[in-house]
Amino acid sequence: MVRLCLALLLAGQAAGPSFIYQDPAADQAIRRAMHATYSLDLVEARKTARTLQKSLPDHPAGFLLDAETYWWEAQTDPTREDIEDEYFRVQDRTVDIAEKALKSKKYPVVEIKAYLASAWGSKARFRLTQDGVGWSTVRDGMHAHGYAEEVYKAAPDYTDILVGIGAYNYFTGKIPGILKPFALLFGARGNAPLGLQQIRTVIEKGRYAQTEARIVLFTALMKDEQYEKSLEVVKQLMADYPGNYTLYPWVTEWHRDQEKFVSGIEYFEKLAAQKQPSSVKLAQYALYEKAVLQSEQRRPADARATLARLKGLAPPDAALARTIRSFESKLKS
Repeated sequence: MVRLCLALLLAGQAAGPSFIYQDPAADQAIRRAMHATYSLDLVEARKTARTLQKSLPDHPAGFLLDAETYWWEAQTDPTREDIEDEYFRVQDRTVDIAEKALKSKKYPVVEIKAYLASAWGSKARFRLTQDGVGWSTVRDGMHAHGYAEEVYKAAPDYTDILVGIGAYNYFTGKIPGILKPFALLFGARGNAPLGLQQIRTVIEKGRYAQTEARIVLFTALMKDEQYEKSLEVVKQLMADYPGNYTLYPWVTEWHRDQEKFVSGIEYFEKLAAQKQPSSVKLAQYALYEKAVLQSEQRRPADARATLARLKGLAPPDAALARTIRSFESKLKS
């Protein structure tokens, strides 16, 4: 018995530090926080993420999950600068903790570098969605890709890292020919078909990044004008996370890109009717998208009527009220 215990101890030491997903409690906390975030239950997501921070204060997982909630909150209310400030405060802390974890070697290097890739990639995505392409966006994206490449070379079976690798391959592979000489200065030599394959691999086999991969896939399919397939992706996301109304503008974009205004208006009218019995809030967000498409169709009077109907259901939440005010000012111009 003593020899057996000693053998097991030595085997554990030889294997090195454990990955966080090997801890059932941590694994379940990560999954709960991610599901709550994608469902826009941000209070619950932050509660779970911060519990993980307390149990693993020297690991970046809980801090990265916390930061991600602010990206989704920014999608619901893009005009609030305080959300952006809080996002970068938490995400900078994520990076700091991860860099210290690399030095301590308490956790697998591959895992910590994967979290660093995610943190920098998330920062690039936040800058892109809030402010557009700029040097800071490119810089953060380069940091993310550098860490992702290191993880991929060291552990090609670390499937979740393929989200970043695949996105990089796809989008740099789609750079217009006239811009390729500039892209090459940054080492951007992507392979779009390989990128799509890698993204699909994460959807099939990923541990935590399956939903993120589907989000990237939607964007890629839209860029390729594979509209039917992209619609299938976003509809599945909406089915999996029925409370996430930030997905509604994606459907608006899908209809706008094809100038399918009539079918888009009908879609959101049906969605509003479907959501209203259980959630007036979701019905209001659906009606707002209907008004947007009516405006795109140059029907401002109909758009105003839809907004009036929206307000008649109940007072809109603060974020939607601000969005409506901004939209109405454009309708008047």
